[in-house]
Amino acid sequence: MGRLFWKFFFAFWLAWLTAGIGVGTIFWLRESQQQAERADQPNGINVRHIASMVSVAASLLPRSGVAGLRDFIHALRQERFPPIYAVDEQDRELLGREVSAEILQQARTLYAEGKYPDAIRMVSADDGRRYLLFVPSPENGFADNLRMALPPNPPELLGLAGPGQRPPPDRDNRRPPPRTPASPIAPLLAGSVASLVFSALLAWYFAKPIRNLRNAFQAVAQGRLDTRIGLGMGRRRDELSDLGRDFDHMAKQIGNLVGAQQHLLHDVSHELRSPLARIQAAIGLAQQQPEKLPNTLERIERESQRISDLVGELLMLSRLEAGVDKRSFESVNIADLLADIVEDVGFEAQRNGILLDYAGIGDARGYCLPELLHRAVENILRNAVQHCRRDGRVSLTADFERNNARLRICVDDMGPGVPDRDLAAIFQPFFRSGKPAKAQSTGLGLTIAQRAIEAHGGRIGAENRDSGGLRVTIDIPFPSRQPS
Repeated sequence: MGRLFWKFFFAFWLAWLTAGIGVGTIFWLRESQQQAERADQPNGINVRHIASMVSVAASLLPRSGVAGLRDFIHALRQERFPPIYAVDEQDRELLGREVSAEILQQARTLYAEGKYPDAIRMVSADDGRRYLLFVPSPENGFADNLRMALPPNPPELLGLAGPGQRPPPDRDNRRPPPRTPASPIAPLLAGSVASLVFSALLAWYFAKPIRNLRNAFQAVAQGRLDTRIGLGMGRRRDELSDLGRDFDHMAKQIGNLVGAQQHLLHDVSHELRSPLARIQAAIGLAQQQPEKLPNTLERIERESQRISDLVGELLMLSRLEAGVDKRSFESVNIADLLADIVEDVGFEAQRNGILLDYAGIGDARGYCLPELLHRAVENILRNAVQHCRRDGRVSLTADFERNNARLRICVDDMGPGVPDRDLAAIFQPFFRSGKPAKAQSTGLGLTIAQRAIEAHGGRIGAENRDSGGLRVTIDIPFPSRQPS
């Protein structure tokens, strides 16, 4: 387990433990308070219910008579409820229970004074007698020592014991033993264990993909560019799974770039080896045939220039792949830039007997990288001239849309064209489509043109013409102010 796992684990665990202790303490205190209240109540019954039971008893007497009241009081004696006494004017209790004179005197005094009218009431029965209903509890004004002095009820009057039998203990005068408050240790221990397990699972759930990412980064750093972790994320749908997909995309792009660089290095080595071999052959020939030295030196100079051009193209390609600073954009006249390119390439086209057709555009200005744009259009135009058949025609058409500030250039030639399967590949470095390369070509012209157009935020593409030859299309946005 890594450090991140333990950080997640302790953070989650402490949070759950704190919350569990807080909630458990609240419930424990509440339960303790309720138990204390029940302990303070007679027979464990809430004293607020005593007056209600007296009211029920008082309402039964006029409706159900003395018999109904007797049954009701007797039924209450079977439960853990304070005793309700019903005493007539001759001091006789309805159930035959013996009531001490002190309690009876206290009850009549409280009734006469009008205190506790809900718990001490005088009602009339159907036999003409008047009964005083009361519960001798301290909550109703009775002294606690008087309540405890109540004698046990004669069990014979209630039919609970036969003659000669020992009467059962009177539950009316018995206080339940105090209940011990529940200990909070058991729920706290259970909550701690549950939070421990849950925190461990949650920490593992978050730490596992991060650990997989770390291992994947180490693998890529060691050169294993085929490392992928998307499948290892499972069915997650969160930011960590997004990070895993981004890593896979990054690893794929790095692999493509490294593969392209390795392929480019291989091609560059091959391209440099050919002129160097010809230079070495020319030197050997000069040593064997000194009389041919001028021709040999001319060949050596031509091959050296080819190497110099190739190195220059490679430096330009490296600069484009490293990115360009948009703050270097300059305001240029696009019409003048295209006219200069046509004039430079026109000499080569004329020497090969090719007609270069360009109508020109009106005055138009925009921000661009003049050197890169000049190199891109010139490379495309020279490539068209080199592949055009002798006595053919190369046409350059340009259209500048002033409304949305976009430049569109089309270069058409009358050459052999390119197989459809190779149309996208001709912009790769040193690509050959089964035809021998031109002696004056470095194999990087179209690649540099594509990188330069993309540096301006534009697009470049190629397609075969229906009438024969190749058409290369350039579409570039030209901002009217300096890009930020």
